[in-house]
Amino acid sequence: MHNPPEADAAAKARKIIDHAQLHQITEKLFSRLPIHIVENNQKNPARALQYVHPHLEILHQMAPAQSRTLLLTKDDHSMMLECSVISRTDKGTEILKPLRLYLTKRGIRHENRVAISGSELAGQVRNVIPHPEFYRVNAGTSSGRDATLLQYANAIKELVPECVVKFELQRTNRLTVRMKKLQEFNLPVFAPDMTRQRQGDEQNVVAMPHSEYEQVMRSDGLPGDYIGEICEPLRYRGVLIVGYVQVFSTRAPLNISQYHTVRQLMRRLERDLDAKRCYPDNPISGKIVDVSHGGLGFIYTGQRSVLSTAGVGDKIVLDAHFAAENVATFSGKIMNMTSLENGRRYGIEFEGLSEAGETALKAML
Repeated sequence: MHNPPEADAAAKARKIIDHAQLHQITEKLFSRLPIHIVENNQKNPARALQYVHPHLEILHQMAPAQSRTLLLTKDDHSMMLECSVISRTDKGTEILKPLRLYLTKRGIRHENRVAISGSELAGQVRNVIPHPEFYRVNAGTSSGRDATLLQYANAIKELVPECVVKFELQRTNRLTVRMKKLQEFNLPVFAPDMTRQRQGDEQNVVAMPHSEYEQVMRSDGLPGDYIGEICEPLRYRGVLIVGYVQVFSTRAPLNISQYHTVRQLMRRLERDLDAKRCYPDNPISGKIVDVSHGGLGFIYTGQRSVLSTAGVGDKIVLDAHFAAENVATFSGKIMNMTSLENGRRYGIEFEGLSEAGETALKAML
């Protein structure tokens, strides 16, 4: 069976084989949060569909195998769950049986990084911005941004009859329960009928689990005169949720076509807000020194920039220019910082890789 890198560092890893603990961790974490499959020192995206003790059903695009090692990162810990493959379903999913779990502190790399070298344009980071800077900009006034949001709200109302549309931007460092759940799961809410427990999953929409959505509704205190809800995240370049739109139906349950309409409009809105410079920017660039599928290191010489307020444990976004035609945006946590004679070296661990980010890393590595 595939041995995770943490298994080789027994002094730093905690091994869990107790069936009761495995059941609890798989049910509460691996079946609900974003996961990856680790194979050949690479992280491959996967999605957990459901957990029925003792089996976990997952969906991915990898070749068949007899075992899987699932990676989940939460707070300051990384969890590697070794599983045997029980079977494959007609839907193309796999049924896994958890066998053992390795729990480690974050910061231990799951693979070695590759040094970067190349042309003058290669190996640069640009627009390095701490997450709170987006919230600060959102809290400010912007007639252009507000007019754009109103334009899209009206467009949604035309395409989704008898609905109420609300846009919400994150304006402070303190996250609401809804925003915490959206960022944690990186999934929309699709509740065609709020009174029913099974929601988007039965209509082939991967949405926030209903148990989590119930917590959001209790926290929001939504009035009872809405029938269904669509809540689609608003992302900065696909990696950081900076707000969301809520679409409430007032007369009839929502349908899958209306969900896709809202989703497509939000992707267009994200591009429009970016093009109209409604987000913060940072013109000072840095030099990438190494990279892996899990993170990168870069040297930054700009002393008076928005990055000077960030420290270890803080989260940032950045545009990585690996080559002239290989550019992607990433979000990550600062895991370490080293002072240099002419600047600082930052070690970043990626969080929530976008599809574009996965593609860029595969092309680079």
